[in-house]
Amino acid sequence: MNGSVLALDVGGTFVKSGLVGVDGNVEVAPPVPVDANGPSSSIIGTLAEVLRTGLRAADGRVARIGVAMPGPFDYSRGVSLMTRKFGAINGLDLVGALRGALPELAERSVRFRHDANAFLAGEMWLGAARGAGRAIGVTLGTGIGVSCCLDDVFLTNRLGSPSANVSVWSRPYKEGIVEDYISTAGLVARYRREHSDYPAENGVKGIAEAAKRGEACAVSLFHELGEDLGAVLVPLCERFDPERIVFGGQIAKDFDLFGPALKAALARAGRKQAVVMGRLGTHAALLGATLDERRAEEE
Repeated sequence: MNGSVLALDVGGTFVKSGLVGVDGNVEVAPPVPVDANGPSSSIIGTLAEVLRTGLRAADGRVARIGVAMPGPFDYSRGVSLMTRKFGAINGLDLVGALRGALPELAERSVRFRHDANAFLAGEMWLGAARGAGRAIGVTLGTGIGVSCCLDDVFLTNRLGSPSANVSVWSRPYKEGIVEDYISTAGLVARYRREHSDYPAENGVKGIAEAAKRGEACAVSLFHELGEDLGAVLVPLCERFDPERIVFGGQIAKDFDLFGPALKAALARAGRKQAVVMGRLGTHAALLGATLDERRAEEE
């Protein structure tokens, strides 16, 4: 990385940003709300304003822009392929649109990276996976994102998302797919079977609080989450033999509630990978968005 990079981490509700120096120091800006279901003018306007504010605050120190984005997305071309959240910018040349809204970008390159790959790259640079040559990253939140890096090469499809051999969210699992069980919506739906009055808008946070109080249903749910993660990750461990598996995302903040069951499931399968919680929090994807990415297409 040559010079400071203005990094963005674009989520479904907020855009996080920060100026990342060559040493990995991050000058974080306040997160900015974004309407992922809004019109293209609103989405582009929000991104442009975040960039404008960051460039002004950096006072000429920005060499380029790095953006962590969810998929589906064509990361080389900078074109969103999303149809649900951010559906209004589907097929749009995002770099061209941003440069049209913000002339200051004309002389700076803008690079995009899958948010799960960015998370793992950041943790491998300065976080919990530092020093590991082979690592798997797992982000748990709205859904489950999995990335894999082997000897500094990320396994991707031709667009830059984690390859089909790595991505697990849509794989058949039990009576549905993986994300029916390992996601905010899946966990809340299962909890509400016994607690129908639980507000869905409270997400997993309220369930975690109940588990910490010892409430049996909540404790059992997190134990099942660990078991489910074990079932999903064992085949990846057998195939790629990572040294470490690092977790991030909102649900992963309660790693202590599901980690023991996960580790036990891996141990029963004879797997000895180190399973750790990420150390960088929201900085991980910002750091990873600044780094060059070597890819190996696996599909």
